[in-house]
Amino acid sequence: MTWTGAQLVVKALEAQGVERVFGLPGVQNLELYDALKDAAFEAVLVTHELCAAFMADAYSRSTGKVGCSVLVPGPGLTNASTGLAESFLDSVPQVVIVPGPRNDIEKGFQLHQVRQLDAIRPLVKAALHAERVEDVFPLVSEAFALARGGEPGPAVVEIPYNLFQEKATIPPPAPAASKLAQIQSGLAPEEKRLKEIARAIEQAKQVGIYAGFGATDARALLVRLAELLQAPVATTIAGRGVIPEDHPLSVGFGFGPAGSPLAEEVFGGCDLVLALACKFGEVATGAYGIKPPRNLIHVDINPDVLGRNLPASLTLQGDARDVLEGLLEELSRSPRPVNRPLQERIARERQRYFRTIEQSPEQSDGVNPARLLWELRKLLARDAILTTDSGAHQFWVVSCFPIFAARSYLTPTDYQSMGYSIPAMVSAKMAFPSRQVIGVVGDGGFLMTGSEIVTALRYKLNPVVLLFNDGELGLIREAQDRIYGRTSCIELLNPDYELLARAYGANYFCIQSDPEISAILRQALASDRLAIVDARVRYREHTRYFRGAAAASMSRMPLGLKLRLAARRIHRMFRM
Repeated sequence: MTWTGAQLVVKALEAQGVERVFGLPGVQNLELYDALKDAAFEAVLVTHELCAAFMADAYSRSTGKVGCSVLVPGPGLTNASTGLAESFLDSVPQVVIVPGPRNDIEKGFQLHQVRQLDAIRPLVKAALHAERVEDVFPLVSEAFALARGGEPGPAVVEIPYNLFQEKATIPPPAPAASKLAQIQSGLAPEEKRLKEIARAIEQAKQVGIYAGFGATDARALLVRLAELLQAPVATTIAGRGVIPEDHPLSVGFGFGPAGSPLAEEVFGGCDLVLALACKFGEVATGAYGIKPPRNLIHVDINPDVLGRNLPASLTLQGDARDVLEGLLEELSRSPRPVNRPLQERIARERQRYFRTIEQSPEQSDGVNPARLLWELRKLLARDAILTTDSGAHQFWVVSCFPIFAARSYLTPTDYQSMGYSIPAMVSAKMAFPSRQVIGVVGDGGFLMTGSEIVTALRYKLNPVVLLFNDGELGLIREAQDRIYGRTSCIELLNPDYELLARAYGANYFCIQSDPEISAILRQALASDRLAIVDARVRYREHTRYFRGAAAASMSRMPLGLKLRLAARRIHRMFRM
C-alpha cells in the first residue's frame, strides 16, 4: 500500500494520539489540509498563526499532552514564533508542521521562501527537515518524542511541500524516538546524590518545598512528601495548582518580597529549601528578589539551571517524579509528627488575608480588582480553568485568586507575552467543554488577539472573557509612574465593547462598581454562549508583586543612576 506525504503526516499524528491541530490552510499546505479532512482528529481554523501557537501551548498545559499546529511557511511560521518562544522558555511541549520550499525544482525565490528553520531555531528545542517522503512519518514521530523528552519544549518539522503529494511505497514504521530523544527522556537521578539529599533533609529542622510547573504530573507525590516532612509548599507562577492552595501546608506563590507574604514569612523560618522543577527566573522571583535560603537543594531535569541564579548546597539533575519517588522511599521510615502550630498559623494568615479583601470598602466609581477576583473564585468550581495575559491583571490573579487544581491556571511566565489569554481560553474550553473556563485579559491584550473570540463562537463554545478595562497599559503605567513620575504612550482607544460583542454574536455584561460584581458574574457564568464581562477596573494600589519586583530592580541599580532618576522626578514635580 502507498501513502502520500500528507497522509503520512496524518497517520503520524494519529499514532501520537493527537486530538486536534490548530492552524490556517494556504497554498503550500493544501494537500495536507485535504488529508486532514479524513483524519481521526479535528483541524481547528484560527484567525492568526500567533493564536495557533498559543492554542497549542494552552492545550499542552491544560491536558498534559502535546499540542500541535499546521501552518503555512514564511509568514505563518514567523507569526507563530512568539507563541513558540513562550513554549520554549516555559518548558511546554508543542509540535509545528510547516511546509518548506519545493525540493524537486531548482527555481529560486519561491513563494514565502526564507531560511525559516534558521530563523526559528533559537526559539525551539528542535527544528527537523524532511528530504524525502520516506522521512515524513519518522520525523514527525521524532518531533513529538523530542518535544516531550527531558525538559519539554516546542519542535518544528519542515516538509518540502511537493512531498505532500509524493507517495511512499513502504508502510509507515511504528512511532519510535530517536537515540537523542531516548537519552533525553531516560535520565534517572544519581542514586548517591539522592541519598545525600535525603540525609540533608533528615537533618534539617524545618524544610520548605518550592515547586515549579515541571512538578505538575508528580503533584500527588509532592503532597505526600510535604505531609511526610510537614513542609510548607510555595510554587512558581506557572506551578500554581501543583498543590491545592487551600491545603494545610500551601503558602501560595513565591517566597520573596514579591510573592505571598505568608510564604515569605514561613520560609524565613526554614533552614532548608527543596526546589523542584524551577529555574528561579526573573518573573518567578520578582526581579530576582528572593534571598538565597540558608541551604538550598535544587532539582531540575535541565542541568544548566541548577544553581544558576541562586547558590545551591546540593543539586541533582532528574525528573521531579523520579526524584520524589526516591526521596519518599528514603524518608518514609521517619515521618515527622503533624506540625499543628505551623498548620494553624498558615490557616489563620490565609483567612486573614482574604477577609481583608472581603471587608475592604466597596468602590462605587470603579471596580476593585481584588474584590472582583475573589468574588469570581467563590462562584467557580474548584477545577475551573483560568487563563491570563501578561499585564497588571496577571499579578492581581496571582495575589487574589487561589488555584485548587493542577493545570487549571494557564499563563505566560518567562517570555511574558501579551495576547495569550483569549487563544488559551478557547483552546482550554475545546479540551474541556464541560468545565468552566475564564479568560482574564487586559484591554491591551484583548486588542492583540481578541479576534480569536470568533473561533470560540464558530465552535459554539461558551467560555467567559473577564476584561480588565482601564483604558491603558496598566502595568506599564505603574512602572513609568514609579520610575519617571510621568507616563508615555500607554493610553488606549478602546472600542465600544458592547457593540463589539453584538457584532461577534457574543453576550455582553458590564461591571462599573463593586456592588454589581456578584450578580453580573453569576449572569455571565450562566450564559449559553461566549460572554464578555467588561469590568471597569480602577487600580487604587500596586500589587505586592509589583512593589516587591520594583524594589528588587531598584536595589540593583547603580547609585549614580538612582540619583539621576530621583533628580529628574524632583525637577519635574517643581516644573509642574
